[in-house]
Amino acid sequence: MTSYSVLPTGPRTTVLATWSGEECDQSCKITTLEDPGRAARLASILTRLSEDAWDVAAFLDTHPAVEEAIGRVIDAFRDPEATIDPIVLTADEGNRHAEAWSHKDLARLLAGDLPEMFGSLPRAQRLTIADEIAADAAARAEALRLLPIGHDPDLATSRVWQMCEVTRSLRNGDVGPLPEGAAGWIVQAWGYEPSPARRWAAREQLVRIEQLVAACIASGGRAAADDDPLEAHLVFPQPDEVHSKVLYVRPAQKQRSKWASDPVAPMVAVESRSGSGSGTVELGEVWATDDDGFAKLLGEWTRAVPYLRKTDTYVDPGAWE
Repeated sequence: MTSYSVLPTGPRTTVLATWSGEECDQSCKITTLEDPGRAARLASILTRLSEDAWDVAAFLDTHPAVEEAIGRVIDAFRDPEATIDPIVLTADEGNRHAEAWSHKDLARLLAGDLPEMFGSLPRAQRLTIADEIAADAAARAEALRLLPIGHDPDLATSRVWQMCEVTRSLRNGDVGPLPEGAAGWIVQAWGYEPSPARRWAAREQLVRIEQLVAACIASGGRAAADDDPLEAHLVFPQPDEVHSKVLYVRPAQKQRSKWASDPVAPMVAVESRSGSGSGTVELGEVWATDDDGFAKLLGEWTRAVPYLRKTDTYVDPGAWE
């Protein structure tokens, strides 16, 4: 999630882009403006655009619509004859995350502040800014190619190193339920993890928890995502109206600790039973991305809401090199 700042350089003000690299922050110059107020306004708009988009790319199902809208922004900035009218960011039917903060903030930005700023920029700066927005979008696409197959980027300067982190300025992902607070939940459950591929493995487990909760509710059950310990708590009333079937799906946990173990590990499904033979019974282990595995282990109700995949190219973490 690239953030943008301003640096006074004599009578002019430079706008800088900054992101997390492998071992240290990386920065580059974007453009220079004579008016420091306009420079600060541009930096704010670019920060919102990037930080919201990176959070959406990791955790929200509105990602395709967001990237398509950003593509239209890039094309308009590069067209010498174009003007940017307010862009309506819509969600496809069936999207569950259109009310999440990052999507809603992007919708406001594309409909108002960004088109207003566009009209005040000269042609050369429009091209420079278009190149920067395109570079940020390309890095998100690269992240979705590399991370689901367990590969960190080769370059220490790649923007991919920032994927699945709490954003710098807006603090997207810092607090809140899933999926809004997902980046913060990764830190809370697994601790600081420098590898974006391993953060992505944790992301897969969080997304599965959120999906199972939604699927349980859609199937007539009650459910919640708990953060201490991290798990999906799933309850299905039974025909006798006395007992309920209670299931928990959680990451593998360290012994005697609320902390999750290695994110590159299958999840654990257990059932809590009452009456004769009461207690907790482990049902089995299954990789977070394995739709068929969850349906076989817990039931076809797990397919009531689709699991949020970001790419068709995926290798289960157990097969990572």
